[in-house]
Formats: sequence, C-alpha cells, structure tokens
Amino acid sequence: MNGPGDQAAPRETAEWDDRYDALLEGRREATFFHTRAWARTVTAAFPQLRDDARILTAGGEPCALPLFRWQRLGGLLTTWHSSFPFLYGGPVPARPAAWKALDALLERVGGSVILVGNPFAALAPQAEPASGPPEARAIGQGCPESAGRESLSVAMAASLQRGVETTHLLTLPTSVEAYWRDVLTTRKRNDIRRLTRKGVTVEISEAPADLEAVYQLYQRRMATWEQRPQLIYPLNLYREMIARGQGAARCYVARYEEKVIGGTFVIRWNGIVHYNAGYFDDRARALRPNVLIQERIIRDAIEDGFRIYDMLPSAGLAKVAAFKESFGGRPVHFPRWERLGRGHRWRSAWRRRR
Repeated sequence: MNGPGDQAAPRETAEWDDRYDALLEGRREATFFHTRAWARTVTAAFPQLRDDARILTAGGEPCALPLFRWQRLGGLLTTWHSSFPFLYGGPVPARPAAWKALDALLERVGGSVILVGNPFAALAPQAEPASGPPEARAIGQGCPESAGRESLSVAMAASLQRGVETTHLLTLPTSVEAYWRDVLTTRKRNDIRRLTRKGVTVEISEAPADLEAVYQLYQRRMATWEQRPQLIYPLNLYREMIARGQGAARCYVARYEEKVIGGTFVIRWNGIVHYNAGYFDDRARALRPNVLIQERIIRDAIEDGFRIYDMLPSAGLAKVAAFKESFGGRPVHFPRWERLGRGHRWRSAWRRRR
C-alpha cells in the first residue's frame, strides 16, 4: 500500500510517533483522535484492529493521516477506517490536496472504506481575524447549518458515497456565571439546584471499580436492545483511554447514596472537550444524572480555559439532539464517505437470500 511520500507507521517507534504528532501541533482541526496516543488506545482495546497511520506528502508538504484496518474472516472482510470506532479522522492539515492524497491512497486498496471528516477542519479560518482571541472565534459564529460547506464539497472518488454527519458544538463562554445566565434556561438551572440538594454528586474518578460500574450500565443498556449492535465496546477500551490518554481522558461519575448511577467519558485536548460516551441507570432516571454530569463537564471546561465543548452526533435521535441543544449545543455538519467492498457486498447478498 505504500507509495511515493507515503510512510506507514512503524510499530512502537517513538521517533516516528513524535514526527507524526508534531504535524498536529498548532492545527485547530487536529483532535485527540488523530494522535498516536489514541491509536495505541484503540489497538490495545481491539486486537483485531491494525494501526496503519500514514505521513503523506500532499501539495508539497507532509500531512498526518490516522488510518485503521479492521479485518474479519481471515481478511475476507476488510474495512479501512479513518477513525475508530467512530469519532473524527481525515488528514491534518485538512487541505484539499491532503484529501486528494488520501483518496489516491485508498484507491489502491481493496475492501470497504469509511472516511469520517472533522467539523473543526470545516470551521477553522484560513487566516486569523484582525482582533480578539482566535481560539474563541474559531468555531461557533455564523450559521452552523452551512459552516461545513467548504469541507463538504471536497471532491472524492466516484466509488465513495458521500454522506453528512452532524455534531453539536458549544462555544464556551468566558465564565461559568455567563454560561448559567446566558445559555441555561431557568428550568434547567432550577433542575440542577434541586438535584444537587437531593444529594446527587458528580466527581472525576479513575478508580477501577467506578469504571467497571459505569461499564455495567452500558452492558445493561445493550441487553435491552432488540437487535444486537454490530460492535460492543469492551471494558478495556475505557481502561485504556484512562491509562494511555496522557491526561486527556476523564471519567465523570454520578453517585446517589454512594451508588454509581451514571458516568461519562470525555476527552480534553487542543482547546476542545469531546463527549465520548455516557451510560446511566434507567432506574435512577428521576435523579437525572446526565443533567448534572453535563453541567459539571461544561463548568470544568470553562474554568480550565477550554474553548469548545463537542457533544458528538446524536445518531438521528431527536430527543438526544434536543437534550444537547438544551445545554447550548448547536448543530454543525461535517462529511463522511463510504465504499462497500466486494466481500461485504457478497455477505449482504447472501444474507438477503437467506
């Protein structure tokens, strides 16, 4: 798969990792999910996954490209992912020439392809505005429905089917007081105060017992689904996030009467806090641990000087989107491309005949 200017990741090579991560420095579109630390995290959690990150030459300059290869049935089913399990990928710097280089790279391989772009690439300005802190204005101004227009128009191979993902972004105010006053509704503020008085607490925890308790809430939720999800996340994913996250990963845990009733994993890196996953006890729904956790995540982010809270896509669920919007999240689009490989087409056809 290698070509001119295409350098694949050597396994466990610190020098190559440093060179790759250096390409992310100072780039607003770079996320933690582009980094070598994240690649180490997910490949440790998913043994079937191969790290195929690249340094490509595009338009005369190098670019960092996270890339993963997921193989099943002895390689008959192979999927190339620009990010894994979901989250954000694509080249950094995210210029048209870099996307074209990625396109050419994937034209040379077989199998299925899932390329997920990056809302921060679509929104990062080409030049700094004349005044004011650039971090505070990089995202969140203008109409979010059209903010990703330039990135969405990137030309890719005809074999790739283009789609659109939608996340929810909150440009963080400069103070917690401003957030409570200008973003949260009176009803939401009263709800948070009521639940706090009731005795629901939120804390940051790395205790193995807490991580396992939050994961058990995830397992309980999965058991209620009528159709088994295509991918069940292992507990080791969350353990590895904390262990290998270089301080970027956090787990917020909600308790009531000393019992874990909810938890949320977040990533804090490059001025952005990303919601990663959250699981809650349905039996404690009246205590609304998700509300208190969200407020605590945002409050900590503001106090620590972060500029954006990224709530991630809502899987098309209107209630989930409405919940995020109630905390100030605004919808922002970014691109996604897919190609179904021959092995997956054969499997789909076989299933339809059964």
